[in-house]
Amino acid sequence: MTATVTIVIPTRERADYLRASLHSVLASAAEAAIVGIDTRVLVVDDASPTDSTRRLAAELGVAYHRIETHDARNNPATAIAVGVGLVESEYQSIFGDDDIMLPRFIAAHVEALESGFDVCTTGFMRTDARLRPIREVVLPEPALGDLLAGRMTINDGAMTRSSLVKGLAWDPDLEQVIFYPIWLELLYAGARFTRLTDPMFLYRRHSENVSDRLDAGDAALRKMIRDRYAARVLERDGTIPAPAAPLRDPGPHLPRSPGRTSRSRTIMRRAKAALRTLLTG
Repeated sequence: MTATVTIVIPTRERADYLRASLHSVLASAAEAAIVGIDTRVLVVDDASPTDSTRRLAAELGVAYHRIETHDARNNPATAIAVGVGLVESEYQSIFGDDDIMLPRFIAAHVEALESGFDVCTTGFMRTDARLRPIREVVLPEPALGDLLAGRMTINDGAMTRSSLVKGLAWDPDLEQVIFYPIWLELLYAGARFTRLTDPMFLYRRHSENVSDRLDAGDAALRKMIRDRYAARVLERDGTIPAPAAPLRDPGPHLPRSPGRTSRSRTIMRRAKAALRTLLTG
């Protein structure tokens, strides 16, 4: 296999989280290199007030781009939009500066895209702030009906063909909803989506998560986007597709079904073992 990938990591003054995240991405890139995948890691620094992010990128030998003026948004939308514009590789993925990529992430996503798909999303392990696994999340197959119903079933970090997304409108004014119209546009246009059911990253939950600070403005943005695409689908197809089956992980406050307990524990053990390997070398 020969393929090129860019992992874009938007960040602002979080070198402590970023260090662990970068080490995990570099480990995945090393694993992917074994099968001929060339990975560029690009840190997009959203005007950090100190030089800590630049120094860390130089220390670890990854590409660095700095946005000189901060737009006062408390989210990475501007850095995401800038990062997408800097991608020159065949494939790309946006990755959280506080999350941990497991070693198979890059190779598994590229394998899916090389088989003919355009976008590949994945399962993940939700953790607490100290990366202790809480639960496995398995997303359903991406479907237009789910997104039009307000259910986001595609990871922000889903890997895509760069040629399909580079010309789309990455609008920082949409803030944390910046991915929503991107996925809707691709689904509407008939892009081929797939998913990985095994967890490929650790999603760290902590007090600084942007998704914990959603408000009425966020809800209004989501409704605006849904209404716009629903109107387009209705005009073209004459009907709005129904949502698919519920998520296998119902959410943070609901218990798992008893039938998944054994497998969940096995996957948690594997995630812990993978994390120990990453952190201890």
